[in-house]
Amino acid sequence: MARIFTVLLLLAAAGCASADSWLPPRPTTAVSDRGTYRLTVYPRPISGALEYFSDQVDGRAPAGQRAGARTRCEATLEKLGPNSYEVVWRKPLVNDVAPLSALVADDGRFVTFDNWHHAGIGEDTIVIYRVDGTVVRKLSLEDVLGKDSFEKLPRSVSSVWWGGEHKLSYDDATIELQVVASGSLHDNPTFRTVRVELSTGNVLPEEAAE
Repeated sequence: MARIFTVLLLLAAAGCASADSWLPPRPTTAVSDRGTYRLTVYPRPISGALEYFSDQVDGRAPAGQRAGARTRCEATLEKLGPNSYEVVWRKPLVNDVAPLSALVADDGRFVTFDNWHHAGIGEDTIVIYRVDGTVVRKLSLEDVLGKDSFEKLPRSVSSVWWGGEHKLSYDDATIELQVVASGSLHDNPTFRTVRVELSTGNVLPEEAAE
């Protein structure tokens, strides 16, 4: 009973918090600027929000797992052929349930952002992948912004709402992160740009970013 009560409290708090309502995770697709590559993310199937919360409270992993379903979040990378897209590979991603968004470069490298139900939280808030699906680097917001800046970001019960519409540079050399500088994502925010090298995952110094 105590566990159930805790889960219900968490659900109630999530329902009351600003910008803290989550739809069930669904497959999403990102396409590179010239359409050369296409990435489709397939979330780990979960039974529902209550089961997910309950397992998190009890420390069971993977939380909310649907019986008999895949136990990993996966993605398919496709390359445009003469007539249609052709599958390059299908592999697991590092996220628990699913990332919230992704960017794909025209050479097949890609970046994922955030986690379903835990935006802005964790060492895999930003993950950079090579074209073969291996990880270049995982980054937390503390890695990118530093602890002080991270602590000032707007947040809710489940998440840190930190980012706008991220993009890749014109030459696919850097990721241009749009980070909330003031306000919130839901109340006239202003953004600052933080750049990260796509090849290394290194955060560029402010003067280099300028």
